[in-house]
Amino acid sequence: MTPAIELIGIDKRFGSVHANKDVTLSIAQGSIHGIVGENGAGKSTLMSILFGFYHADRGEIRVKGKPVRIRSSSDAIALGIGMVHQHFMLVEPFTVLENVVLGAEGGALIGPALARARAELNRLARDYELEVDPDAIVGELPVGLQQRVEILKALFRGAETLILDEPTAVLTPAEAEHLFRILRQLKA
Repeated sequence: MTPAIELIGIDKRFGSVHANKDVTLSIAQGSIHGIVGENGAGKSTLMSILFGFYHADRGEIRVKGKPVRIRSSSDAIALGIGMVHQHFMLVEPFTVLENVVLGAEGGALIGPALARARAELNRLARDYELEVDPDAIVGELPVGLQQRVEILKALFRGAETLILDEPTAVLTPAEAEHLFRILRQLKA
């Protein structure tokens, strides 16, 4: 089976710091991978290259066997790659629904788009145990629910590959266990 993602010979330097040196990684479709290492080992840099925040100095990225150039997060999203950052990228005064559709509104007539988005958000929440009130203010939610909003946002945009940067660092043990259940469902 063709891998979902392949990183081949990825190199990235920041001045004299060699953050990633000849990294090759293959991720099978329908699998869960964890990348572990010390702080400063280059894990987040590698994932930021895959999501278009950084550009590799050398190497190749393939998505479903095809070489791709990911110049921005928009490119990554268009390729079905979503990312949940360690420090969430949410607008705290906005509702869950507003955060999910922000940047993906789809035109000037926001009313019908919001109704469709609400229905899709409810479906995703049901299907993957990501329940969260779409009308809740994000800044009033606990961290575990904010992470669910980030996951929903990625799924809403069509992510088939989901990158989670240090996903359990801010969670309680119960929230971490729930996250693992969600990941198993997404894998299935």
